[in-house]
Amino acid sequence: TTEPFNADRSRARRQRYVEQLIQQASEQAVRAGWHVYRTGRTLIYRKQPCAPTDVQAKFVLHVYPVDPADLPADRKQYYFENLDFKLDKSRERVDDECMVLVRVPAYAIDRIRTAQLAIENRILWEAEFSPSR
Repeated sequence: TTEPFNADRSRARRQRYVEQLIQQASEQAVRAGWHVYRTGRTLIYRKQPCAPTDVQAKFVLHVYPVDPADLPADRKQYYFENLDFKLDKSRERVDDECMVLVRVPAYAIDRIRTAQLAIENRILWEAEFSPSR
């Protein structure tokens, strides 16, 4: 038989997994309390403490490839891939910590721009970095 779901054990397992990813991270940007780590094709957004209001605003994630030909046809005119997202408050916020993992495309990346926008499109914070190739 299988064990019943245990939220505490699941949270602890996820925390260990993220800690391992962060230890492998090749880059980190910090803005407005948000830590953004990159390890391979994964970006980790993490904030602690994290209030419910910290996850209400939309996240901007623009990935600029080394070769624009790698972009999908509908994105070539913009020169970046738009991976903007909103956090699911029930999934990404646990206790006083917020965390989300986002996969970026497999092509060679020239730079990544990320930010968080308030409802009226006011920039709350932004960061840009060029991943090592």
